[in-house]
Amino acid sequence: METINLKIKRVSYVNSDNGYVVLKGESGRRLVTAVGTLPEALDGGKLAGTEFEFSGSWEMSKFGRQFAFVKARIITNEIFYFLAKVVKGLGDKLARKLLEHYGEKELTKILENNPEKLLEFKGIKEKKLKQITTSWGKQKNLRTLSEFLLPHGITPNLLIRIYNAFGDDAVKKIQLNPYSLTDIRGIGFKTADEIAQKLGLDFASGYRVEAAINHLLLEAGDQDGHTYVVPETLYIQLSELLDNETDKVDPTTFEQVVRTMQKAEKIVIEQDQRIALKAFHYMENYLETFFRNRSQERFQPLLTADTVDHFIDQQQQHLNFSLAPQQRRIINMIGTGKCRLYALSGFAGTGKSTLARIILNLLVENYCERKQITCCAFTGMAAARVRKLSGFQAYTIHSLLKYQGDNRFEFNRDKPLPYKVILLDEAGMVNTQIFYRLAQAVRPETIFIMIGDPAQLPPIGAGNVFSDIITKPYLAHTSLTQIFRQSEDSVLVHFANIIRKGEMPPDYEQSYQDFIFMREDIPNYFQLKKELPEKELREIRNMCNERIRKLILELAAKAVNRLKFPTWDFQVLTPVRRGPLGTEVLNHQLQNVFNPDSPCQTERFGTIFKVDDKVVHLQNKDMECARYQTGASPSHTGGWRRQRIFNGFVGIIKEIDLENELFYVIYPGPLVVRYNFDHIRDIIDLAYCLTVHKAQGSQYKYVAIPLSNSHFMMLNNKWFYTAITRAEKKVYLIGQTFALKRGCTNADTTIRNTFLSLN
Repeated sequence: METINLKIKRVSYVNSDNGYVVLKGESGRRLVTAVGTLPEALDGGKLAGTEFEFSGSWEMSKFGRQFAFVKARIITNEIFYFLAKVVKGLGDKLARKLLEHYGEKELTKILENNPEKLLEFKGIKEKKLKQITTSWGKQKNLRTLSEFLLPHGITPNLLIRIYNAFGDDAVKKIQLNPYSLTDIRGIGFKTADEIAQKLGLDFASGYRVEAAINHLLLEAGDQDGHTYVVPETLYIQLSELLDNETDKVDPTTFEQVVRTMQKAEKIVIEQDQRIALKAFHYMENYLETFFRNRSQERFQPLLTADTVDHFIDQQQQHLNFSLAPQQRRIINMIGTGKCRLYALSGFAGTGKSTLARIILNLLVENYCERKQITCCAFTGMAAARVRKLSGFQAYTIHSLLKYQGDNRFEFNRDKPLPYKVILLDEAGMVNTQIFYRLAQAVRPETIFIMIGDPAQLPPIGAGNVFSDIITKPYLAHTSLTQIFRQSEDSVLVHFANIIRKGEMPPDYEQSYQDFIFMREDIPNYFQLKKELPEKELREIRNMCNERIRKLILELAAKAVNRLKFPTWDFQVLTPVRRGPLGTEVLNHQLQNVFNPDSPCQTERFGTIFKVDDKVVHLQNKDMECARYQTGASPSHTGGWRRQRIFNGFVGIIKEIDLENELFYVIYPGPLVVRYNFDHIRDIIDLAYCLTVHKAQGSQYKYVAIPLSNSHFMMLNNKWFYTAITRAEKKVYLIGQTFALKRGCTNADTTIRNTFLSLN
């Protein structure tokens, strides 16, 4: 190991994914290139002019001789570096004056113990002091965190995610429970387990096995939607997760720990066939009881059959079309029903939205006042859509329940919602936990109506409540199957329902007013596959993907020229995040199409955020939020509070505060959320291109979908059905015929293991 001192002249390269930097600087009289991982690059500090002591070794690369360092220490006066390079808006001049006035030792003492003393210094006001103290605390805690975690293989980019999740006490929380790191997106159990063992945890300890069981049960819910796993599967997964080539945990230990966890009521074992986290089991049992009780016919009918028939006749005259028998059935069911729970399921184009409006009109005319009826949905965009289509007030579930942070809600079992009618739209998107919270807050006498499409992708997270419950014989449920086409040239809904069945639409290469397939194939591909080496095939596939990408960008450019709100009305949906047709690449390129010029922008971790960019929230996380008044400055909004923002929420950046490193996003509601620059790519990212899961519950006037054989493993009919039904006016499919056929005919037969599906 060799040590050199290097004064940084230029940062030539930063890899935002792993924190790798290439630095140019002077070591003595020599010009030196240094490469390695540098924590100081994490918070956007300006490194030029700073001197470091690097420990490492010299190596020869294709770029020439360079110093590969494994350790780095600031030699430049650290207080000066902090004030001049890290604190925004302070600068070299004021930093030097502070050091000259107080001295390094005294200034450090002030920052640690009495930062308010700096207000006595000319040029330091309350706002500037807040910047200094906030930055000081963060810098110190990040340094401590990086010293603790970098030796364990945690990259600088992940350090920011850990800091965002755990805050200033991150090191203490990790030392207390290293496995809590698995809650961080991008950190797996293996990494957390490695740290735990380096902290002294025994390889075969029950604590380690218990942490693995919790991890696998949570992962089964979060990733696969299961609320339970069978014992054999769990034990196989435990062996794969915990064992290595030299050490293996005795399988009897797994059973012992499972029984211990059962006795401690941390997990539930049902009939020795199903193992579940206690919370999942409890919530599904609660929902089963909720649905059964509300399905009992113990109330007087709201109306007579004649009154309902008269109302239907009036609605048909007003709408100028006749309702189908299935549509009349659900209206009669609710109007003359004796229970307080109803479900309406239907595929795309069956008239669910029209029926929702008619049902609510029936109730407001004959049962209760308009203000006693409310609608809700999982996402802000879905709530805005049901508000627009029904004409009734609508909220996200969390806004309706008035989420207070820390998994607490103002409306709950002890304080139920005050409405006589609650309609839940896009019910298939709602997972077990959120459905449970909503059910707790519904009064026994409230009419609760669920509407959803069981053919769409299941919810993100554990459970499949709506699809499970509509199979129950006791439920008052109507399933709509008749498809209504708008015209002969309108095939989107018709084709979607053919795809739903796992079949290929006929005449799909014709151009319709709402459906276009832009074929971009590789001629004689399967013959070439037999003849050419893999390297040449890869180049051909890459060229095809490049042509698909180019066509998507051309469609986006046309949308910018002809649409009033192109950013909001045109959406690209893709199966993958990485690769030439993934969200990461396409978002960057689509940003240049939709928002090339902006009055303000910032860059973090290789991503540029601009005012007016469309962005998506990536985690279920409590954020600083406020009600937004249209036209007002987001940064001057009052009434900030903690509120849960959910994975998949899409909004628009309306303001960027470069000095305080904050930006403000407006979501449908309207709601304004305050983010800081470190949230970029961790908690929030660009949304011009989304995965279909992120777009669930939303609809866009125009949708473009790349279809490539490279996405072979991701393509199935449920994904494809959900993707194309996000389009209101037109869907563009751009790509290869084989990928289209795969998406149509590869039937998704995935089944979620849930307790609700058993009873």
